[in-house]
Amino acid sequence: MKRNRVAVVGGGIGGLTAAALLAKDGHEVTLFERGASLGGKAQAVTVEGLTLDTGPTLLTLPDLVRGTFLKLGAEDLLPRFTELEPQCTYRFEDGREFTAHKDLERTAQSAAGLQASEAEGVRRFYAEASAIWRAAGEPYLEAPFEGLAGFMARVAKRGVGAVLAGMKMGTLHELAVRHFKTDAMRQYVGRFATYTGASPYEASAAFALIPHIEHAYGVHHVRGGIGALVEALGQAARRLGVRIHLGTRARFERTREGYQVGPAEGTERFDSVVVNADPLERLARTEEPLALSGFVLLLDVEGRPALPHHTVLFGGDYRREFDELFSGQLASDPTVYFCNPSATDDSMAPAGRTGLFVMVNAPALPMDAQGAEQAARSWEEDVERVKAQMLARLFQHYPALQGRVRVIGQRSPVDLAAQGAPGGSIYGFLPHGKFGPFRRPRIRGDTPGLFFAGGGTHPGGGVPLVMLSGRFAAELASQHLRRSA
Repeated sequence: MKRNRVAVVGGGIGGLTAAALLAKDGHEVTLFERGASLGGKAQAVTVEGLTLDTGPTLLTLPDLVRGTFLKLGAEDLLPRFTELEPQCTYRFEDGREFTAHKDLERTAQSAAGLQASEAEGVRRFYAEASAIWRAAGEPYLEAPFEGLAGFMARVAKRGVGAVLAGMKMGTLHELAVRHFKTDAMRQYVGRFATYTGASPYEASAAFALIPHIEHAYGVHHVRGGIGALVEALGQAARRLGVRIHLGTRARFERTREGYQVGPAEGTERFDSVVVNADPLERLARTEEPLALSGFVLLLDVEGRPALPHHTVLFGGDYRREFDELFSGQLASDPTVYFCNPSATDDSMAPAGRTGLFVMVNAPALPMDAQGAEQAARSWEEDVERVKAQMLARLFQHYPALQGRVRVIGQRSPVDLAAQGAPGGSIYGFLPHGKFGPFRRPRIRGDTPGLFFAGGGTHPGGGVPLVMLSGRFAAELASQHLRRSA
């Protein structure tokens, strides 16, 4: 029997997942990756014995990831997961602190340290976040989003209350104000909008499903980092027979017989294509505003200071921070996130040393060539100032780090743009507005047999959701190929 030939353009987590599943389904799969390594934005580097992820640094929905490896018959390749407790520490401008735990009552008691009434606010907020998950989150992730009709049919199965709740939903910030009295806890809730590169003042309250997921399913560290997960996925794909071409920039063109795909000097015919790249340009949606980018520092720290695994150091005025970012400016008082993987995983750093991933949000670059070039020049001028801000915030909260830190790497929006991210945006599509999540580019492309995978398409960013997009893309591609046989 003839085997269908499928090309996967892009070797990020979504593309790798789709390629491996399609090969498992019996198709002949070739993957083209323009970079020197697999993973897309999920890269890792090792410098003088320190290993740090340069993209995503945590894992949620672990059963979705395990289930994907189970489908591939590759459970033996999966790195070990460690559930983090506590999940994340949040420090505020006034020096106060809040810690999120898996256990809701411990989280509530930590919030009570800011103001007694915030403990009950935590309980109410997470109850509503759980309801949002059941009413909207589960149906959004159950199947590829092909239109509001199918989605609403899935919502309707949850009852009329779920439909009404969705219609009344405001912004994430409005949800925070309804449950919390302190600016600190409102900042905490608002931070989850940045998981999609959005502003809490413009993004839907539906994104409260993210803290619910962290509470319900845990926050996990992958032993060896997310880079180890990419390596395992690549091994699974190769073992299933996927041909992988690294350092190969591929283009694709629809023909009467299917698709011609490959480098400019020699394309091959394929029956279907999965594109693991942002779909906005293909769909002629480049005029739309982009989600945020980011600036990353990789630090080598002398010794093993007692730092949490995940920490957020908030700036003093959150609304001003997002106003500045979405007007194209760097934040004057940025919130700083850092990850200290060796707090959990000794394999990430040699004895007596610590590696830190440190990040601030940054505006995406303009999409026009002249604007992007000017913004790139501005970054050359601004980079030292941004680094100084990040280190100053770090030393403000952890003064014992002064004199013990060395910068060993950095990554700017210009670097992300060079890797193919539109405007250096981490997530591409910006899901602002009540119906923002439903305007996200769909997995099914604009020509028969073309499908998208990755953080720029449904269901969104983050390792498990990107992996789910690859699963959906493989499912739709296989359906298409069966119908076309």
